[in-house]
Amino acid sequence: MAKILVLEDDKKLQNLIKAYLESTGYDVLLASSLKEARSILDKEVPSLVILDLMLPDGNGESFSQEIKEIEEIPIIMVTAKSSEEDKLLGFSLGADDYVSKPFSPKELIARVKAVLRRYEKETQKQKVLSFDSGKILIKPESFEVVIDGKTVDLSRTEFKLLLVLASFPSKVFSRMDLVEKALGYEFEGYERTVDAHIKNLRHKIGDDPKKPHYIQTVFGIGYKFLGKKDVSNI
Repeated sequence: MAKILVLEDDKKLQNLIKAYLESTGYDVLLASSLKEARSILDKEVPSLVILDLMLPDGNGESFSQEIKEIEEIPIIMVTAKSSEEDKLLGFSLGADDYVSKPFSPKELIARVKAVLRRYEKETQKQKVLSFDSGKILIKPESFEVVIDGKTVDLSRTEFKLLLVLASFPSKVFSRMDLVEKALGYEFEGYERTVDAHIKNLRHKIGDDPKKPHYIQTVFGIGYKFLGKKDVSNI
C-alpha cells in the first residue's frame, strides 16, 4: 500500500488524518514543519504528500515547488485558504488537488485514492527515459532497456528496480525502499535479495560496481542511479 507523508502542524488534525489513512490501509509519515518534512524526504520517497500551506517555519506553496523540482510526487494541499485565487495559485505551483479547511476526512481519503489512481495510470503511460545523450533508454510501456542501440534482456524484477532508480536520478534508495516500490509489499523475499538482483542487473547492463556508470552502491544505505537524464524524453 502507498506511503503518505502528512505535513500538518495542527497535532489534532494531523492525528485525525493519520487515523483515517491508516484505517484505509496506507502507511503514514508525519511532519509538523518543513524541517521535519525535508529530513523525511532525504530518506523516504512517499507515494503522495498531504501538505498544509501555513507552517511554523515557512509556507507550503514554496515547499510544493521544492518537492516537484526534486521528485515527481503528487501533492494534495490542505489549507484554510479557500478563495479561487488561492486555489489557482496552488495548482499553478504543482498541486494535484486542493482541499479547503474544514473538510470531511472521508472526502480527503477519496481524493487521495483518486490522485494515486491518476498517477498510477500516468506512470504506466510514462515516456521513454533517456540518459547520457541516448546511450541508455528505458521504455516503461514495453519493459525494454536499450544500451548503445542494443536491447538488453532483463527480468521483470530487474527492470522494475532499474526503472525506480532511474526515475529519480541521484536519489538514494534503501533496500527496503526498493522492495516496496519495485517489488511490492507482497514480495516474499528479504531486503538483501535486492543485492542479488542488482548484481545481475549490473552484469546485464555492463556496469562495473567498482567504477559504476549507472548504479552506485551507497554503503550502509542502498543504491542510487548516476546516469545524466537527457533534457527531453523520446
